[in-house]
Amino acid sequence: MYDKNTVNNQIIKMPKLELHLHLEGAFSFEFLFTLINKYGGNSEIKSIDELRNKFIFKDFNHFIEMWYWKNQFFREYIDFEELAFNTLKNLAKQNVIYAELFFSPWDFSSAGFEIGLIAESIIKGVKRGEKQFPIRCNLIADLVRNYGANSSLKRLDEITPFLNSGVVGIGLGGSEKEYPPNLFKEVFIEAKKRGFRTTVHAGESAGADSIWSAILDCKAERIGHGVRVVEDPMLIDYLIKRKISLEVCITSNLKTRVFDSIEKHPFKYLDEMGVMVTVNSDDPPMFGSNITEELILLNKEFGYEIKDLVRLMKNSVKAAFLEASDKNIYISKLDKFLISASEV
Repeated sequence: MYDKNTVNNQIIKMPKLELHLHLEGAFSFEFLFTLINKYGGNSEIKSIDELRNKFIFKDFNHFIEMWYWKNQFFREYIDFEELAFNTLKNLAKQNVIYAELFFSPWDFSSAGFEIGLIAESIIKGVKRGEKQFPIRCNLIADLVRNYGANSSLKRLDEITPFLNSGVVGIGLGGSEKEYPPNLFKEVFIEAKKRGFRTTVHAGESAGADSIWSAILDCKAERIGHGVRVVEDPMLIDYLIKRKISLEVCITSNLKTRVFDSIEKHPFKYLDEMGVMVTVNSDDPPMFGSNITEELILLNKEFGYEIKDLVRLMKNSVKAAFLEASDKNIYISKLDKFLISASEV
């Protein structure tokens, strides 16, 4: 007999991996509230509940507004270290055993921060978190489209000293329609020469052509979001044959109106077709859902059982920017969990 509470408890206990999570959008409200008060408080935010209410999603413009609003409370390098540490702490509480975090230090350069010192602080926070909690984390530097293609090689140069010292890859977030992937072809080719792993946000606000460009022009190994692949059956076949994975963020897609309803979201269709889909939360406090809640959503709305969710976690292992030996360890942990869950 189906027991929702039993399934939810198993999902909570399940070892999890997450590949599409923005560090600056992964803060807890408790952490941000502490940060606000550290710098003298804010007249409109007198409690964590008021802060949480301020972030209740209205529309995409509100998302952008709140993204930059919270950035003003990062005023010292230690704040970035604490953000990274607290993010790993919160992920570990959900039994996330491996995560890849996007980070965008260039969002703070106008406030006088040095890119290298932000990166050092974040890496320090990650290492503290890895030492204290049962989680491993790699970082992906988001070059951010909106800062332009002409200066993107400079951004790559700034982050290159940290390659394989906490940073494993580069990504490309930002305004997909205004800054298509082909503009960044040169910087991605150079990044691959240097040894960076690559992922590009595409097929979210723009269509299938954007995904094609991310793959063919930027040689992206993974696609961030990528859900508008459903507009092109040939592209679906291409992804399947090339084993190119999608970093899918269902609640994010619903909140930003990529799809109007959960019924219209193509996650299950793409999964059944054979596309390697992974489950991710994108910006948990901004969209009101974390990786655990995303898995519960898949169970509730699409009927995914524990064995199906474990399979999806294995997709994340396969798509992760990790060595084969590390992947085998995570696959083994998931297999052991599935055996124990089957005995309940």
